[in-house]
Amino acid sequence: MNVIKILFIFSFLLGSCSEEPVSSFLVESELPHVDYQGFNIPKFPTAQGQLNYAKSGFVDSEKKKAALQIISFLFPGSQVQCGNAALILSYMKLGVDYRFADQHDFNNAINSYLKVIQNYSQHPQILVKANWYLGWIHCDLLNQKKTGIAYFWYIAKTWPEIQMGISSPVPWVSLVYPFVKKKEQLKNSKTDMHWACIALLEIIRHTDDKKQALISFNILWDKYQKTVVTGLALNLMLENNNLAQDVKPFVKQYLSLNIANKYLSQQIYKQADL
Repeated sequence: MNVIKILFIFSFLLGSCSEEPVSSFLVESELPHVDYQGFNIPKFPTAQGQLNYAKSGFVDSEKKKAALQIISFLFPGSQVQCGNAALILSYMKLGVDYRFADQHDFNNAINSYLKVIQNYSQHPQILVKANWYLGWIHCDLLNQKKTGIAYFWYIAKTWPEIQMGISSPVPWVSLVYPFVKKKEQLKNSKTDMHWACIALLEIIRHTDDKKQALISFNILWDKYQKTVVTGLALNLMLENNNLAQDVKPFVKQYLSLNIANKYLSQQIYKQADL
């Protein structure tokens, strides 16, 4: 199985690693409510609590939109939470399922993400996500590879150190992590995920330019060697006859790091014909 193509249904809500739990009892019984756009929305004491509520499951998409939009109304000074809400609202413009979006939906989503970039220019954590989704829309949904890759390059060059949260960054890939003990997870911070290294993986995945793919891999190797993403890139390039010979010299050293789990390691080992 090619791990780079594992389909993965996930929440597109990319937020903070530490989130306040949403209690339905608290929502119904103890919180004040606000009438907003025809919906009765509970008002939380903090912007993060409000965002967590808005990110929870809703049967009615219009109510979810209202729950997201009210954050900037109730907490205009909490720019990070407002920005994350704006990102989710932008994604929702693709419809219930992005696979059935049409050109009108794509244009609306693109314009919305561009507006997020304009409105939250002082918040890199918001900007990197907006640029990510613009790259994804252009590459995967519109097949406009050159434009999409430009967004991924911008991420890799502009925000090399911004780490991702706990959510998967991509709606079509399940990243394969090694099985490690809890005490070891804190020991090796270099295995933390960065937006830039995922962006470099996406460049390799989409480009037909050998030079561009090799440059991306070399950056991955130099800056993010001890990550699963580098293993995924290695695996992907080994599948490509035009790239395999260039990356084979890296295989033994990468596998010796024991970063990838046994399935990804076996895949790399097999494809490298070691």
